[in-house]
Amino acid sequence: MSEGEQAGPEGAAAEMPAEEPAAAAEEPAPPEAAEPSPAGPSDDTEATGASAPNDLAASQNGDGRTSAQDTVRAAARREAGDGGDFTRYQQARQQNALNKLKRSAVANGSGSAFYAEQLTIGGDNGVEIQVLSVSSLTVAQQLDSHQDVEQQTQMAARLAAQHVVVLAGQPGSGRQSTALTLLAGCCPDDRIKILHSEAPGLLQALCQRADELLTPGGFVVDLDDQPLKLSTLETLGHLARKHRAFLVILGELGRVDPDRLRPHAFQHRRPALGQVLAVHLRRLLAGHPGACPEQDCTAEHTTAFTARMLESQQVQRTLDGAPSVRSVVEFAEALAQSIHSEDTSLSDVIGQWRDRLRRLAKQLLQVPAEASHGPVLDPHRQAFRIAYAFFHGHPLSDVFEAGEVLSATVLPRYETREPAPTKHVFERELDQLIPQEMRASADAMSGGRTVDNPRCARLVDEELMHAVIEVVWHDYDSLRDPMREWLTALVAGPLERIRVRAAHIAGILLSHDFDSVYRDLIRHWARKSTAYRQSAALALEMAAHDPRMVGRVRAQIRSWLSSPRWELQDSAARAYGTLVGAQDVPDTLWALRELGTRPELAFSSSVAFSMSWLYLAGAPGQTADALDRWIASDNDHLAKHAIRTLLILSRYGAGPDRRDRPVLADTAMTDPDRADALVRLWRHALMGQDSSTRAWDLLRRWLLAGDADKELAAFLEVLVPRIWARPLSLRAGFYLGMWAGRHPDSHTIRQLRDQPPEAGPTPGSAS
Repeated sequence: MSEGEQAGPEGAAAEMPAEEPAAAAEEPAPPEAAEPSPAGPSDDTEATGASAPNDLAASQNGDGRTSAQDTVRAAARREAGDGGDFTRYQQARQQNALNKLKRSAVANGSGSAFYAEQLTIGGDNGVEIQVLSVSSLTVAQQLDSHQDVEQQTQMAARLAAQHVVVLAGQPGSGRQSTALTLLAGCCPDDRIKILHSEAPGLLQALCQRADELLTPGGFVVDLDDQPLKLSTLETLGHLARKHRAFLVILGELGRVDPDRLRPHAFQHRRPALGQVLAVHLRRLLAGHPGACPEQDCTAEHTTAFTARMLESQQVQRTLDGAPSVRSVVEFAEALAQSIHSEDTSLSDVIGQWRDRLRRLAKQLLQVPAEASHGPVLDPHRQAFRIAYAFFHGHPLSDVFEAGEVLSATVLPRYETREPAPTKHVFERELDQLIPQEMRASADAMSGGRTVDNPRCARLVDEELMHAVIEVVWHDYDSLRDPMREWLTALVAGPLERIRVRAAHIAGILLSHDFDSVYRDLIRHWARKSTAYRQSAALALEMAAHDPRMVGRVRAQIRSWLSSPRWELQDSAARAYGTLVGAQDVPDTLWALRELGTRPELAFSSSVAFSMSWLYLAGAPGQTADALDRWIASDNDHLAKHAIRTLLILSRYGAGPDRRDRPVLADTAMTDPDRADALVRLWRHALMGQDSSTRAWDLLRRWLLAGDADKELAAFLEVLVPRIWARPLSLRAGFYLGMWAGRHPDSHTIRQLRDQPPEAGPTPGSAS
């Protein structure tokens, strides 16, 4: 990973599409070279420590500080890029959001497949939309078991009248079940589909391609954690009525605010879990007496058993801790299977249900009895199953690559293998490597075609991944060293999505065993090269999703900040550019300013990327104010970090519905103070020795974006002359002439070229 590869916000705005690549902006940052490593103790959890193996020793003065000559020499090779890598890393994090595991809210006891057909449609805007058909049988089963939620009558009336309604709720609240029920009341059961996309901008793509995607019938639009604006919602309603379609949009509460989207939106609360258990238990046992081998099994017996379970205090306490609607459905299945057990075994049934995924994980990783192919292949099979579980949701190519590293590179160092296998496990078919009870039914084929393209690893239950992680770490002591070595190898690999997933796995391990995992893994990552330091920051972010770990994580980051080792300071800067930093923005801005003043981080982009992440993650006002102070600071390092932040943020659009409008311009268009600060930032960037080439090219992209946005063009025609007022006016004239030749159809460039230059610099701007 280069210095430019950083984490981005989970729901950040989409990148502005460039009309053509710019060589200076897109080329990867130079490889990391020998960097200074000041002597002295590191954070408070390490007593001693040499520099990391991948970091070469730097020449030092007698006081233990790196000489200025060495600093400049290293700096030339540590200069960061302008944010292209930041974008790719941000996308990788969005694809690897393990902390947002979602359970299906429409599962039912029959185990029938939910999606019967899939059609993937790509678009010019890069958003791939999956169109998934729902079978009439599935809709009928859902109607049979659905439990009404609060305001469902009002939801149905709104959908029938306006053709669009929004359900904002937490995953597991039964939103999809409600959506299917609402749509079944407005259109035939065989005309219901689901629209989904892993990339941001789903609704904008739907608006642009409504003629292609919307047909008479019902559509469930799954936003995941993407935001939604009222203007977009009203546009979708108009398009739905035009095409005689009905849309139910599912959003996460918090990212989608029902109060701001009224009267189209409703908060979706999950139904009473006791009623969910009752309806599924009765449904599962409806035909039981006829198929039961017990002679005395009657309908009266099943009715009495159901009543007894629903009245049980143990069952009620279990329901109180149920994480989702689907988990209650699974609990009903477990109870139904124990219909002829004694009441004294109810505790065992509940315990087995709670521990079902852990038992399945142990079963999947156990070495089976010696088979015809010999036991020598078992470690390979175990390695592939571990990789399949850890890389749930990833393309199978990632699973094979990660499994190959574990099986062929790491495990042989810890095993004695005689004789060597004559046939490698990865030459075998997937069905032989991954048992059916481990794979989700959605991974099977529909109509002879695979669902995923490319085909992905799909676990039968997303939480099985956590169970496998726990079992591998706690039940196989000999696997701990190979696991640490494997994750360390993965975070140094070429694919960012694999690196991000490996870092997240390390973060989950931190929540299980913070002291050991930090001491033997994360501490070493935080002191090594760029890829490792970024992975250490992401691991701490993942651990912080466990409420028990938040205090320890924040204390560890603060310890890195106070360390004399520049690598740990850089790791702290990266960690503040995660959800941990977003939890306390004022403290994070203070910490980043403190880190930004230090000469050790003068040539690292970690501070700038973290500032960019905070801006995009929901704190634009506070971050912009801090950047305005930094650009005017007497500390030259802070000014450079502010310019780098501008170069990163200037490439991002204002959101899925305004992809062509720069997010910085969108904010400044309605705030004169933000516009003044933006002028100061641009002037410093355009005149900076290290930043001017990229800054001029990015400003050109802004002008081209104005050709498709009249409001943006009008704003730029006022703002840009202030930016390149004297002494930049001569250089601006040169660039305008060159751009006019390259883009003769650009109205914005032509308008600015015809304007006379400003008389002088704006107050408070760079001179």
